[in-house]
Amino acid sequence: MTEYDCIVIGAGAGGLSAALQLSRQGKRALVLERQAVPGGFATTFKRKGFTFEAAMHCVDGLGPGGEIREFLEKDGVFAQVEAIELENFARVIYPNFELLIDFNQVHLQGSLKDKFPRGRTEIERIFSAMDKFFRQFDRFAESNLPGWLNMLQLFIFCPAVIKMSLLTAQGFLDRYIQEEKLKGVLGEMWGFLGLPPSRVSALYFLLILQGYYYQNTAYIKGVFQKLFTAMTARIRENGSEVRFNTGVMAITTRSGKRVKSVVLENGEEITAKAIISNANAISTLTGLVDDPAVREDYRRKLSSLEKSPSALQVYLGLSCPAKSLGMNQHTLSIKTSYDHEESFNFCLTQDYARCPLEIVDHAQIDPGLAPAGKGTLLIMVLDAYANWKNLHPDAYARKKQEAAEKLIRRAEDYLPGLSRNIECMEVATPRTFERYTLSPEGAIYGFAQTVEQSGIRRLPQETPVSGLFLAGAWTRPGHGVHACFISGMEAAGLVSGWLRKRG
Repeated sequence: MTEYDCIVIGAGAGGLSAALQLSRQGKRALVLERQAVPGGFATTFKRKGFTFEAAMHCVDGLGPGGEIREFLEKDGVFAQVEAIELENFARVIYPNFELLIDFNQVHLQGSLKDKFPRGRTEIERIFSAMDKFFRQFDRFAESNLPGWLNMLQLFIFCPAVIKMSLLTAQGFLDRYIQEEKLKGVLGEMWGFLGLPPSRVSALYFLLILQGYYYQNTAYIKGVFQKLFTAMTARIRENGSEVRFNTGVMAITTRSGKRVKSVVLENGEEITAKAIISNANAISTLTGLVDDPAVREDYRRKLSSLEKSPSALQVYLGLSCPAKSLGMNQHTLSIKTSYDHEESFNFCLTQDYARCPLEIVDHAQIDPGLAPAGKGTLLIMVLDAYANWKNLHPDAYARKKQEAAEKLIRRAEDYLPGLSRNIECMEVATPRTFERYTLSPEGAIYGFAQTVEQSGIRRLPQETPVSGLFLAGAWTRPGHGVHACFISGMEAAGLVSGWLRKRG
């Protein structure tokens, strides 16, 4: 029986980055993926000549000098794909106010000061506070000090990081801003975190804001899946293996103390010194691990943790480029209220006329995703799994159609003539995400990024089972492709250290 240095369960961003790093170090890794292609949530599909990103918009850290780009450049993976660097992140639309986010904080401050002249001093103060946090966080994140010494440094030299880890985003905004509309605009990023500012961690809120508002983001020409395919090829070239259409049924242990092997759905058992699970943490720790005591302990712990919401997404193939209908940026982020708590409730109650709306035109970034002279659109809103649970198949199909029609009518307020130019349509609900990704309740961001579930309080990558580690959105640092890459790299580092200690 062949024994691997490490088995990686799942070929999402976290799993592939972990396997790539381990294979670079000469470790023999085996990646097992239940789907036919890599990518996890970040996969693609085709309909009638149109190519759609299932969930991806763009990725920060892929621009020149970006953290993920540098990781992929080390052994030539990035040279195998073509990055399309974006000039702008999004056009943000509020009642009586619009803002273009172009990765330039000077422009952002200027736009805010023009709209809110009485808040000029407050704007300068809050941007100064954010810059201080970013500097201190980078010092902590880039440190090569041992773990315990780095934590000591955090408390001595990085007080802003500690402070943000204890605040909600709303608490942070309230410290500097009095004008409610200005708070609303500065809190706009919450949709990418799945919770309103009153509930989301200021720490993760600011990290996501920095990634999307300050750092150039990029798209991979010909779909993001090309990047994951290139990573897969390099892992194999480095002497490791990747298997698709291969589901894992169990992680076997030595009485719950140390990992032993994985058992595949076809009954095959494969041994390994270490295992990284890029599958969701709930399924891994309460389902795959074979020891009943470990499963029960985690069942108690994880049942008390809040999951992120899911989403409803409508994919449209158009008979014309969306730009000809008025889509003057590749992404529109539309809000009907400056009150984000109210907006979040609109999502949970499926008030499609008033909930925040994201419209993404991938074909504007990469025209090759649509046939010549045609276009694509993705319409996305946050949604709750409970709204779709236990529906009879007929009722479910009817509700999907009705929801899609409502969102299309809403989008048509900004893109006149949209409905007349639709050639094909697909709809993904929370149940769709659960079915294809096995993410419990279709949670698109793993565990919710509340103060209690963020930063060092988030589910750790190390487990009580020696040799078993976690990667992906459900563990540290959190959701988003950039974060999942970091999670995979960190998991690989933990495995390497663990293997060294074993000799």
